[in-house]
Amino acid sequence: MQYSETPDSAARPPGHTRRRFLLVAGAGVTVTAAGIWLVATAGDTDAPEATPANPDNPRGLTEYEPVYDRAAKGLEAPLGFEDCARPTVRAGRATAGSDRHAVTPVIDRFIIHHTGTTADQLDFFSRCNKRSSAPTFYLRHDGSVIELIRPGVKPSATGADWNWRSLAVETLNSTGAPEYAVTEAQLEELSQMIAWLATFDGKSLDGVPVSFTIDRDHVITHRETWSGTECPGPYLRSRVDDIVARAQQIFREAPVT
Repeated sequence: MQYSETPDSAARPPGHTRRRFLLVAGAGVTVTAAGIWLVATAGDTDAPEATPANPDNPRGLTEYEPVYDRAAKGLEAPLGFEDCARPTVRAGRATAGSDRHAVTPVIDRFIIHHTGTTADQLDFFSRCNKRSSAPTFYLRHDGSVIELIRPGVKPSATGADWNWRSLAVETLNSTGAPEYAVTEAQLEELSQMIAWLATFDGKSLDGVPVSFTIDRDHVITHRETWSGTECPGPYLRSRVDDIVARAQQIFREAPVT
């Protein structure tokens, strides 16, 4: 889950019905051998509060119509902004790296992460958490998706060398160590997301040019960007080829528009 470098959104204080897509059939982290956990430890200021009244928007974030049309909800997570303590200017894709050098915005990678825990993490991703972590998409056990950061905006997920060019998904684990498995519904939804992104190849998605082919060069895991993490865990890493093959099938069978 966590990065090998200072994320774009660092230097900030801490603070179901599914829709159908018409494609048919980092400082302060705890590193373990299994990867990096999101779970807060006792006494951690990021520890979750009492169960929220609305589990699909636990922090009462501004809601918007999600860009990904299979997502259940779009939420304006503060880590999708240049300063999450004052979330007014969205984090653009025109800079990269810890030195924030200029780049030409593009989306050309889909990066798969896992949460490292089976407990729901939407509350964690909905705030200025001290790990500066928030993906484009959050994927629950039932395959439902919450869009936390607009696709046109940099996620705060993989590190400054990768956020600017990627969409990132955090997959909630269905089991813990050692496998960190996910459900079949989640595997299917990962493929659906990838196939959806491929429909924008050569076009713009949410205002950003896309250069994306469904293959293992463009669909990668967090570990492939940084050897210091086991994310997204053994199970998901073993299934990436299957996810890509299913995404290719969905894309081929999609109705021509």
